[in-house]
Amino acid sequence: MNARPTRRQWRGYAILCLVLVAAMLFFVLRPVDAAKPDADNHSQLKKAIENYGDSIFSNGERNTESGERTERAYHRVNPETENGQRSGFHLSHNYDKPEHRRPTVELNTADTAELQLLYGIGPAFAGRIVRYRQRLGGFVRKEQLLEVYGMDTARYEGFADNVSIDSSRVTKLDINNATVEELRQHPYLDYYQARSLVNYRKCGNRLENMDDLLMVNLIDEETVRKLQGYIQFN
Repeated sequence: MNARPTRRQWRGYAILCLVLVAAMLFFVLRPVDAAKPDADNHSQLKKAIENYGDSIFSNGERNTESGERTERAYHRVNPETENGQRSGFHLSHNYDKPEHRRPTVELNTADTAELQLLYGIGPAFAGRIVRYRQRLGGFVRKEQLLEVYGMDTARYEGFADNVSIDSSRVTKLDINNATVEELRQHPYLDYYQARSLVNYRKCGNRLENMDDLLMVNLIDEETVRKLQGYIQFN
């Protein structure tokens, strides 16, 4: 027969049960007690992040003109070139000033991708510049960019110092042999001026220099000034 537990054994069982109950209460109640400081810590951390984030955007944004969007870029600082600072990521403006860090673009050979490297020039303006260049036969003066549809002085001055012109790339008009149709294709000549030029030649006259153009009916000094660099006299 099995002997009944002694008083000493009952006492041991009771102590074991109390220990188990205490352990269960400890693990159940501890997260509840710790929740408040964690919540407080999270709240403080959230406030710090919000404050820090506000300081980034208040200091990182710059005013833009003509509807241009704010440009930013992340770059890695080289400890050997940035005054010995530790390497890391920093928020900085991409070309804070138009004249800084912008490459020089040659207007008569640049494609639309290269033109977009200029300050304030996006895909639309780059396409317009290329199309107008084709009509002109090339640019002879950077100021001609102001003749591109939609171009204003503020935008032009933002990149004017970063463009160059290779005049050897310009296609010139053979003024003594070109037809009316060929002459009128140039933006600086209309149909009536082109026909007047051809009629002047038909009368046995030959154009030898730019001043001779003033002898042609309908050709004024402003037109001669614009055509400077586009005429060849064969």
